[in-house]
Amino acid sequence: MYATRPATAADRPAVVELVARLQADPAQHIGYHGTTAEEVEAELAGFAPDWAGGAALAVDDAGAVRGVLSVDADPVVGRAWLHGPFVELPDGHPVPRQAWHNTADDLLDTALRLPRLTGVADLELFGHRKHRLLADFAARHGFDATGASRVFALTGAPLRAVLVGAAPDEHERPVPLARAGSGAAAGVAALHERCFPNRTVTGHQLVTRDRGHTVVVLTGVDGVLGYAAGYPQEAEHYVDYVAVDPDMRGVGTGQALVRALLRELAAASGPRPKAAATISLGNDASERMFAKLGFELELELAGYRRR
Repeated sequence: MYATRPATAADRPAVVELVARLQADPAQHIGYHGTTAEEVEAELAGFAPDWAGGAALAVDDAGAVRGVLSVDADPVVGRAWLHGPFVELPDGHPVPRQAWHNTADDLLDTALRLPRLTGVADLELFGHRKHRLLADFAARHGFDATGASRVFALTGAPLRAVLVGAAPDEHERPVPLARAGSGAAAGVAALHERCFPNRTVTGHQLVTRDRGHTVVVLTGVDGVLGYAAGYPQEAEHYVDYVAVDPDMRGVGTGQALVRALLRELAAASGPRPKAAATISLGNDASERMFAKLGFELELELAGYRRR
């Protein structure tokens, strides 16, 4: 029904409009994207080295963009995150499910032939738990379900309280990694590698800001006690990683790190109306920690992976 082709830079405005439109529907929602055109534009602009070189499009007979699959690949870790597939069908299509899958299959075939994926065989999909088309697509293409995740958000008065609340004493206060002294970067990288065996960012990438993370760290006489890392997005500050030494868990260290990170992000990139974090289903300790800060459940997502 649609023809597929690699994207060009000129296609991006149409893709942004399409993705923002489909993201509003849980049955089409992809977890890697926000829900507004501004968020989607910022996300595509952040693809390295560019967006167009890693995207496949589906177009109708008039050349209008009706589908997209964007690839964010990291050759360092040998993984790629497939943003999509997004497929928009005409209203009243007689066989919408079959048409969606046919187009999604064509998008994947086109994307897999892009140079961006050369040598990368570890692929991931991520969508709303109500996106049954994505679940079926993943199963047909050999992706294993990796479990559910829950997105928590902090807004309004609770967010303001985190940003303007009293800071702890200086010796108990997390600081930006650049001010933490010698050895802190190595300690953060080592803790990161221990705590996140299924990481999407290596310890080296984290501490060198290769993927754009801001890192705050708490140190003690024995070295790094914990760290938090995140980055600004168009409409929110995103808390990507929090890790605490086992001996320091359960005493408020994680909360202090998240507070310090959000303050650092706001100071460096300006305030946002929301902070967000994604937590794997079953990680009750992390959920309790974020809940104590005022984070509330926003949506549930499901992941799929093929290696």
